Amino acid sequence: MRIVLGWVGAVVLLAGVLIGGVLVANATVFSASGFVRDYLGALAEGRVDEVLALPGVDVAGLDDRLLDPRAFTGVAAEVVSDEVRGQVHHVRVRVTGQTQGETVLEVTRVGTRFALFPEWGFAASPVTRLTVTPSGDARFTAGSLPVESWGGTPVTFAALTPALYTFGHSSRFLTADPVTVLARGGSADVALDIRPSDAFVRAVQAAVEADLTGCASQRILFPTGCPFGYAIENRVVSEPRWTIVEMPDATVAPSDRIGTWAVPGAEGVAHLSVEVQSLFDGSVSTLEEDVPFSAAYRIAFDGDAVVLAPALR
Repeated sequence: MRIVLGWVGAVVLLAGVLIGGVLVANATVFSASGFVRDYLGALAEGRVDEVLALPGVDVAGLDDRLLDPRAFTGVAAEVVSDEVRGQVHHVRVRVTGQTQGETVLEVTRVGTRFALFPEWGFAASPVTRLTVTPSGDARFTAGSLPVESWGGTPVTFAALTPALYTFGHSSRFLTADPVTVLARGGSADVALDIRPSDAFVRAVQAAVEADLTGCASQRILFPTGCPFGYAIENRVVSEPRWTIVEMPDATVAPSDRIGTWAVPGAEGVAHLSVEVQSLFDGSVSTLEEDVPFSAAYRIAFDGDAVVLAPALR
């Protein structure tokens, strides 16, 4: 009888231990907070496939290119609280490190594992609607991922939350100050100002000077395809000679179509020297005249070379 009672006691004790273990596991490892910690760990390590496979993660209707692990940087984050409202756990997460912030992830029970442990999923998708508007060029980078906005229009991306996204542009002729945003849910907007680099401005200035020098080499009163010329009423008796006495300082600005650039009107002065004969008395004299002009161009590229096309003149 004592042996039987001993076995019964052992079974009861073991059952108590097992039940206690299940309760502890449900309150920690298999809790809503535990689910969020697992999610944060996978996201910080860039295991995007695992993240996207979790119940409730939905990126429908959004551009999914930023789901690439190259597009974002994982962050150090910790669970700080779990508030239950109805059937939904509102798990507050704090991002630590150089970039700090908080977000709330909504989690709900979606089933049971092994008839003992709760299974969790997101009640609201942990995705930030991140709208990027580039100016100057449709191409940019998110992290190390090259991205292009079709036609330069704003693009609304799905950004996993929480994670850091840094947008920029760096090429031979264009640059942009990096813009970093912490995806923390809801919506966020990024304006990326892509502008000419110093190398681009120098290349355009050299191309403008070469074009105007070529104009000045033409021995006619109205050099072809050039921004200056001079009308003379008297008879011209020598070849006109042009020189550029004030070379324009070219500026580079976006044109009316994103991804293309232009030189707006740049002011300069050409000098004309030519011998003319008076129609009134037949006398011959040398005409010396400074001719102000404004040079405007459309900019194109031939490989790494800048090519100018005169704007309407």
